[in-house]
Amino acid sequence: MDALTNDGSMDAGDLEARAADLVNPASGIANDYLNHFNEVLLLIENLPVMLPEMVDEILGWTPISYREYFQKSRLPGSAKALQIYDSLDADFRAYFEREIEGLNRLALESIDVIKHHRAEDGSIDPDAVSDYCERASATMRKSLEHTADIVNNGRKAVVEAAQSMADRLLVAPAA
Repeated sequence: MDALTNDGSMDAGDLEARAADLVNPASGIANDYLNHFNEVLLLIENLPVMLPEMVDEILGWTPISYREYFQKSRLPGSAKALQIYDSLDADFRAYFEREIEGLNRLALESIDVIKHHRAEDGSIDPDAVSDYCERASATMRKSLEHTADIVNNGRKAVVEAAQSMADRLLVAPAA
């Protein structure tokens, strides 16, 4: 049972200890950070059907480093996540950061293309960006899945991608 303080809130030490669960033990990286990229991916993917509501949100997206993300985070354990990240093997951390640079580049290129399709009145023709958003989101999803594999598996090779496993299980005959 969780340790509660007299006022009914969680004990800070217990929260901090549980927060270490944010960090995947296979890699030492917290999966929560990838939510920043999931957000922009969903914005790009859904932009053509969610115009004009999502335009300002997508144009306002900016890259943020792992350190910045957890320095700004209110999640319990953010400090612990940074401690663990800083203790990672420098080569592995650099490998992860290169993957993040690639995700940032894909997102920013997509945002730039979307900006160029914006009319003077701020509108965007959904037909003008639909094909692009579909291609860009597919590319970004593939890169994000690869980065998630790094977070979930560390340096170990992924035996089977999650989507491949789901596809295989869904078509398997019932026993």
